[in-house]
Formats: sequence, C-alpha cells, structure tokens
Amino acid sequence: MHSGKYLSTFNKSTAEKAHGGTILSAKVLPEGLKAPFADAWGYLEGKSVMEAHSHPTEEVYFVFVGRGFCGVDGERFAVKPGDVIYIPPNATHTMECEDGESLLWAAFWWDHME
Repeated sequence: MHSGKYLSTFNKSTAEKAHGGTILSAKVLPEGLKAPFADAWGYLEGKSVMEAHSHPTEEVYFVFVGRGFCGVDGERFAVKPGDVIYIPPNATHTMECEDGESLLWAAFWWDHME
C-alpha cells in the first residue's frame, strides 16, 4: 500500500477511456497536488491508434513503456522509452502502438505562453 499524498502509479484497471474511447487515461500527479499544468497518462495496447486531435495548449509527452509512433501535424516518427515529444498549440497529433506492444506515456499541457 502506498500513500496517495506522495505517490501515484498508472493502473490500467482504474483508467478511463478518453479521446473517443481510443486510449485509457488517468491522472499522473498524486491526488490533491495543484500544478500550473494539466496532466494525464495515455495508454494503448496491441495495434491501436489514439484519435487524432488538436487543442490551443502546448503539450509534451514523455514515453515510459513500449514502442510505437507519434504523429504531429502530418509528420510521423518512431517513439520509445525516454523520448520526449513537443506538441505545439493547434497541432493535430496522435499516438500509435506497435502490434504486440503496450505504449504508456505521460502528457502535460498548459496555456501557450508568448
């Protein structure tokens, strides 16, 4: 058992569907922690693709588990653990899991700062 005050862990069984039901998602930060950005885990498995979407915020993805592909404004590139992906405001983006893999990433987004 761990304290939710200090530690948060992704749990597939309690994650919820997001982006049109194409991924599983859950909060990254421990319960009650206030931050100047929003956060979510993203999870795919098997040969699956997150619904492409865009929003006016800046965003970064940190890949933790698995291999796959990321698409940002029509450019598609391979991703693996340790990769950090920058997504500019209003850029259409998606993640794609390789067949037979699980793909887990943490997403953080905030209002664009000039």
